[in-house]
Amino acid sequence: MSWVRRHLGIDGFDLVVHVGVTVMLMAFVGMANGPEELFPLMTAGSLILLAIRRKAGLKKAEAVGLTSGQMAAARLEDLEQRMGELESAHARIVELEERLDFTERLMAQASGERAILPERK
Repeated sequence: MSWVRRHLGIDGFDLVVHVGVTVMLMAFVGMANGPEELFPLMTAGSLILLAIRRKAGLKKAEAVGLTSGQMAAARLEDLEQRMGELESAHARIVELEERLDFTERLMAQASGERAILPERK
């Protein structure tokens, strides 16, 4: 994608046509002995029209989607995020296993002590 298209939303040929039409319109008004007050208005109108075309072109470029490099980067970022979530879940599982082992040892120890102590009546 060219620099002009990336920043203006239209390609170089469209920009040349836009400027050419504006210049021809100004030349026509000048040759027809039109009021000189129209020149700033035509320039402003041309710039407003260019801004509208730029916004539409940039919106269209965004809607097209990601390039293959951008898509690969997005997929890699998604995989890294999932990997982080998986690692945190694994750490939580390890902690829960340790707690379960500790609880089982306490229960076994408590039942062993009950077997040693005589029963009270």
